[in-house]
Amino acid sequence: MGNFIYFILGTTLGGMVGVACMCVLQINRLSEGKGDLDAETKRADTVPTDRGRS
Repeated sequence: MGNFIYFILGTTLGGMVGVACMCVLQINRLSEGKGDLDAETKRADTVPTDRGRS
């Protein structure tokens, strides 16, 4: 029973640390401005426009 409790605690703490690390890395990416450039290129490729056509 003790091993199961340690397993549950380890899994919970490991998941929390993993999510926290991913959040920090995402915040770092957005603060450098890389996220905006990626979003603009994705929008340009996926949305067809009819500008310039008569």
